[in-house]
Amino acid sequence: MSIDEIKKMLKILIEYENSKIIHTIPGIIELMYSKESQCFQVTTLIDGEISPYYDVNAASQALYAILSTIKKD
Repeated sequence: MSIDEIKKMLKILIEYENSKIIHTIPGIIELMYSKESQCFQVTTLIDGEISPYYDVNAASQALYAILSTIKKD
């Protein structure tokens, strides 16, 4: 997945902020947009750690790094 595709997906999450949409890579991460905190939340499923990202660029870079690591394995 390219960084532009990731940004497009994140922008769609913002458009549907009144709905609870969760993208999951089983056993690895969950991604959602929180309307209340106005941030993207990436939850690492291995340890349950939640990382907030407050803009599309930061979130897309973090997700791209995660996906690139998975792709290499």
